[in-house]
Amino acid sequence: MSEHTMLDELFYPSGTSLHKMVIGQSGSGKSFFLEATAKAFWKQGGGKDPNMRMVYFSPKNEGFTDLLQKKQKPVGSVEDMNKQLVDNRMVVFYPEITGLSDTMDDVINALFDIKDENPDFKCTLIVDDCQVFLSARKAASDAFNRISLLGRSRNLNVIFTSHAVVLNKSLEGQVDIMAMFTLPSKTHWKQTEERFGFNPEPFMGDLKADDYSFLYVNLKKGQANMMNPIGE
Repeated sequence: MSEHTMLDELFYPSGTSLHKMVIGQSGSGKSFFLEATAKAFWKQGGGKDPNMRMVYFSPKNEGFTDLLQKKQKPVGSVEDMNKQLVDNRMVVFYPEITGLSDTMDDVINALFDIKDENPDFKCTLIVDDCQVFLSARKAASDAFNRISLLGRSRNLNVIFTSHAVVLNKSLEGQVDIMAMFTLPSKTHWKQTEERFGFNPEPFMGDLKADDYSFLYVNLKKGQANMMNPIGE
């Protein structure tokens, strides 16, 4: 698979593709991967569509600032996000910890509002540390269900980034691409097979041996490719 094809699959909301998932233990290379691939996407032509936008939502309040324009700064409110999305292809959202889940829902609903006003609007929402909002122990919010089930047809895609494989099951059925980094135990491998029908165990040795390498899995086609670190 070419890097260009992978970048389009990950970031460009085609109207037919489902959402994406980036999984791996802490320090395995997820954040580096996301920043590097987002940079490469814009550099290799992702910006040719004037209606294409990207929002990075980080509960940790870090990352992606290198992708902003010179005078841009991370935002902390939906109002400021909406203002930046008018003229900027990339918005970085650093939320307050208090009311975090409500803020996440407000961001999702705001993207639908923008889409209603501008039918040509396309956006990929990258949710870092999404295990903060989603787990097998609780139902997803109405906003998360909304974007998971309706986002594809509205050109609103999500990249779920998590330390754990186990997220809300209704969302997992809406994922077609997975980028997988090292997972710490056989329990995680088993969960991947149970949830997605794919057993990553045969690839774990190669992933551990090569820092920042990753496994790129097309769940619809049942294909898995070992990929070199982005930028190599």
